[in-house]
Amino acid sequence: MLSGCSYVYDLLAVVHDGHVMFVVDSDSPSHPDCVRTIEVVSVQRRSVEAAPGDDRTRTGYGTVWRDEVEYEDECENQFPFAYGHRLNGTQRPHHGLVQPKPLTRNVVYEVTTQTGATGYGGGRFIIRADGRVENLPTS
Repeated sequence: MLSGCSYVYDLLAVVHDGHVMFVVDSDSPSHPDCVRTIEVVSVQRRSVEAAPGDDRTRTGYGTVWRDEVEYEDECENQFPFAYGHRLNGTQRPHHGLVQPKPLTRNVVYEVTTQTGATGYGGGRFIIRADGRVENLPTS
């Protein structure tokens, strides 16, 4: 019997020094150290204003930030990772990049990451009216 080599991990949004940070959930089945792709999308899928150079298809369905670097550069970007912080390494400009937009309170966001070619992370969070970040179930 053949088995796949993909793996998944759960992400949590936390606040550290006033910044939203993404960490791997300690209860997750896998615990990667690095990230090479990150995307944050509004679950409501409302269009956001595109900045010059943004992938307008992605901003059209609610992507508020997306960044990606080449495979060999991923471990220059270790967890925890701050929202909006540009990934270190060789950028992949033709792969749907979106400059970070301000996060809005009381909007549910999904965060997804990719590690290597086969590791996938994900989570959901909301910033409440009082500024608290709350992680939500993904299913």
